[in-house]
Amino acid sequence: MTQTHDDATQPLSDSYNAFLLASTAARLADDKKANNIVLLEIKPVSTLADFFVIVSVNSRTQMISLADTLSQSLKEQFGPAYGMDRDKSGHWTVIDYADVVIHVLNNDDREYYQLERFWNHARQVPRDEWASVALQRKAS
Repeated sequence: MTQTHDDATQPLSDSYNAFLLASTAARLADDKKANNIVLLEIKPVSTLADFFVIVSVNSRTQMISLADTLSQSLKEQFGPAYGMDRDKSGHWTVIDYADVVIHVLNNDDREYYQLERFWNHARQVPRDEWASVALQRKAS
């Protein structure tokens, strides 16, 4: 069931649950020392999902740890993901929640693929917006 949210800071998407999941994922990544965290609202420009969360990590070990933490924590709060795919070389992990797709990339691949540049027509959700929503949920 989709919740509604009348706050003026609500993203353009009508799916507040997807925004909450994406914000929580971004906050968890931040807590686990991921870097260059970007939350993109892609729903107005694509049918792939409502949001992309894109984060960078410094090592294969950090990628595995972060992906496992995200998978477990989000499962406890929002239910299981539809899928998670890791490339064998440890360069990229994707966690698919249908409305939210989380990309965890090593720094070099993040620079090479430049996902947010490819999706530059999507709205980048400001950090203070996703961080405050995730903190509100954590407090309740």
